[in-house]
Amino acid sequence: MLRLALQRHFETEKENFCNRNYKIKTLALFFIDDITSYRVSKDGKKPYLLTIFENLLEEQIKKTIESLDEHDIAYKEYLEASLSNLNACHAGYFSQDNSDSDEDIAKEIDIILNGKKQLLSFKNEDGSYNTLRFLFSKWTLKEGWDNPNIFTIAKLRSSGSENSKLQEVGRGLRLPVDENGNRISNEEFMLNYIVDFTEADFAKKLVDQINGELPQTTTISEERLEVVAKKLGITSDELFDKLYDKHYIDRHKNIKAELRDAFFEEYPDFATGLSSGKVKDRNKEKNKPVKIRKAVYCEIKELWETINHRYLLFYDDDLNDSIEDVVLKLFEKPGVFTDLVMHSERDKVGSTGTEMTIVRETDVQYIIQKPLPYNIFLKRIASTTNLPIKILHSALCKLARIHGTGFTAHINESSIASFCSEFIAWKNENLQGRFRYERSRAPLGATALTYADGSVRKEISQGRIGTKIVPGTPSNKYLYDSYVYDSPLEKENITADIEEVIVYGKIPRSSIAIPTITGGMYSPDFMYIVKHINGDEEINIVVETKDVENKADLRGIEKVKIECARVFFEMLKSDGYTVYFRDQLGKKQMAQIINEVMDIKSS
Repeated sequence: MLRLALQRHFETEKENFCNRNYKIKTLALFFIDDITSYRVSKDGKKPYLLTIFENLLEEQIKKTIESLDEHDIAYKEYLEASLSNLNACHAGYFSQDNSDSDEDIAKEIDIILNGKKQLLSFKNEDGSYNTLRFLFSKWTLKEGWDNPNIFTIAKLRSSGSENSKLQEVGRGLRLPVDENGNRISNEEFMLNYIVDFTEADFAKKLVDQINGELPQTTTISEERLEVVAKKLGITSDELFDKLYDKHYIDRHKNIKAELRDAFFEEYPDFATGLSSGKVKDRNKEKNKPVKIRKAVYCEIKELWETINHRYLLFYDDDLNDSIEDVVLKLFEKPGVFTDLVMHSERDKVGSTGTEMTIVRETDVQYIIQKPLPYNIFLKRIASTTNLPIKILHSALCKLARIHGTGFTAHINESSIASFCSEFIAWKNENLQGRFRYERSRAPLGATALTYADGSVRKEISQGRIGTKIVPGTPSNKYLYDSYVYDSPLEKENITADIEEVIVYGKIPRSSIAIPTITGGMYSPDFMYIVKHINGDEEINIVVETKDVENKADLRGIEKVKIECARVFFEMLKSDGYTVYFRDQLGKKQMAQIINEVMDIKSS
C-alpha cells in the first residue's frame, strides 16, 4: 500500500507541478496504527515503517526523475532536493507528541497544525526547496484539521467505524490552492484514497453512505428557489415559471417523479447527495491521460498563441476623477452599513412511507456585535475591489461630514460584503464601453498546451478539459484523442463532423486569461480553424458555449464577461489578427455558427 500510495502521489504531483502556469503543492496523508512504527526511538533506532517508507520514497523519486524530459527541469530540481534529504520530506503528529520535549518534533507539530501557508509553499525562507509533503498521523488529525492540498490518503491502520471513513476522506475533500494562494474552483480534482483488500467495495459503500445520510429532494423550498434563481441571474418567480412550463414541478413545487432525472441534469444546483461518478475505484477504472495531437496543434498554433498572450485592461482616464463620488454614493445606499446577523435553521425530515420530505421551519436570528478595526475594514474592501484605501477613507470622511458618524457602529464583515456587492453591480452596469485592452510586453511563456519554449505538451489533465468522458476516438481534426466534455452541447460540438472545419479543440479551463470589468478573468470554450468557401483562406473562430435556451437565461456576470470578450476580439482585429467570437446558446448547432461567419466573411 505504501508503494501504491507513493506511485499515486507522484503521478498527481507531476501533473500539478509541470502542467500548470502556477504550481500546486501536492500533499499526502498516511493514517497508521502505532507511533512507534514511525517515530525514531530514544536510542536512535529507526522504526520499521519509516525505514520501508524512506526506501520506497527514494525508489519512487528516482523512477520519477527517469521519466522526466528536458521541459521538466524545475520539477527535476525539486525531486533532487527531496532525494538529498529524505527526512525533510515527511513529518508526523501523534497525541503522545504533546508530552515530548524534543524540539525537532515540536517544530514538526507546529508546521502541521499551524503552518498551513508554510506547508503549501515550495520554498523555504532561505530560498531552498521546501520538500515537506508526506504527513503521518493516527487519530488526532481527524478532528479540526484539514489542508486543501491533500491529494492522497493512505489508510495503513486497522479499519475504524463507518463514520471515521467520512472524517478521513473529508481531510482531502477541499478545493486546492496554487503557489500564489489562489483557490482553484473551476476544475475537477480527484482524491486518491487507498485502503486494503478488506474494504474492496469501499467506493460503492462511500457513495451509499453519503447519499444515505442526505434525504433526496422531492420538493423545492421557497428559500432554495430564491438561492438558485439568484445564481442564475433571474427572479424566483421567473425560475418557478420555467420549471412549471417544462413540467418539472407542479403548482406546489413538488418535483415530478417521471422527469426527476432530467430536472436534476438541467438544474444541478437543486440536487443533494453525491453522484456515483464522483467516487471511482481505480482498480476497475484506470486513468486515461488525454493526449494532445501534435499534428492538429501545429495547425491551430498561431491562433492558440495569439489568444494566449497576456493583455492588460485599462479604464478610461476620466473615471479617476469621479470614482470617489461613486464610492460615496455606494456607501450612502440603504442597507450597505448593516447589522451582523447570526441565524439558525431547522429542517424536519419526514417520511410518507414511499418518499422523504423536508420541511424548513422558521429560523431564529440574532444581531451580534463584532466590529472590525477601521484599518482592517478598509483593507478588506480594498483587497476585494482593488479600490485604493485612500479613496475609501476619503469617501467615508465625506460620509461622516454629511450624515454623521452613525455608520461607524456597523464597521463589520456584513457591511464589507454589502459594499463589495454594490460596487461589483455598479461596475457591471456602468463600465461597458469605458475600457480598452493593451497587449503586455511579457513573453508568451508556458501555456496549457505548450512548454515555455513553444513545443507542444504530450498530454493534459482530463480535469482541464471536462468532467465527463466516453469511449471512442474523435475525428482526426480534433485536438485531443478522447471525448472529454462538460455538457451535452459540448459533446455535440466534439462529435460533429463539419466539412469546412480544418481543426478544432476544446480550450482548457482558465487557460486564456482575458481580464474583465467583473474583476475576474474569462476563458472561452472552443476554437476552430475553418476553410473559407473559396478554398483559399482560413478563418479563426472562438466560441463560448452555454447550454441555456437564450441570452435572457444567462447570469448577469456571464453576460458581462461575454461582452468584454467581444471587445477583446475586436481589439485583436484592429491589431491585425482577425478572430470571430460567437456565443452558442441552447439548440444552436456549431455548423450554423460557422456558416454565419462565412456568410459575413463573403459579404
